[in-house]
Amino acid sequence: MTTQTQDPIINLYRDSFPDFARMIRRMGGSLDEAKDAFHDALLIYMEKERAGRLHVHSSPTAYLLGTAKICWLHARGKTTALPESFDPAEDTGDGADEREQSLLESLVRSGRKCMELLKAFYYDHCSMQDIAARFGFNGRRSATVQKYKCLEKVREEITKTKAYA
Repeated sequence: MTTQTQDPIINLYRDSFPDFARMIRRMGGSLDEAKDAFHDALLIYMEKERAGRLHVHSSPTAYLLGTAKICWLHARGKTTALPESFDPAEDTGDGADEREQSLLESLVRSGRKCMELLKAFYYDHCSMQDIAARFGFNGRRSATVQKYKCLEKVREEITKTKAYA
């Protein structure tokens, strides 16, 4: 019998990630791509949970898997641009142009280096190792941390404008 950890996020990760990794492998993706997309989705999940804006209509696992799949497709260039805090259940399509403009303005306010780093990852599909070399970071882990910090800057700017509230 295995001991179940009390932290629900760890349990959610443990229960959900293997299924997601298998799905991504079947769709032609790599384990690293699955990890990156799943971690981004987990950050979105935790951010919405902390802000009290998490509205799960099925199960937390289904919500997380759906969000992770959107993140993976986005990273592969198979979807249009989505904000990191996109919730498929909340998107109505109303005011999309205004939200896109607001998102673009938030990206610009986050700074040129952040914009270039996020563009390299999400649109140019550069690996974290390539991003580390391009931006002069010590390694893949440093690039990942910088990407996270940039996403946080953008989220902060979005929160200020309340475009996605």
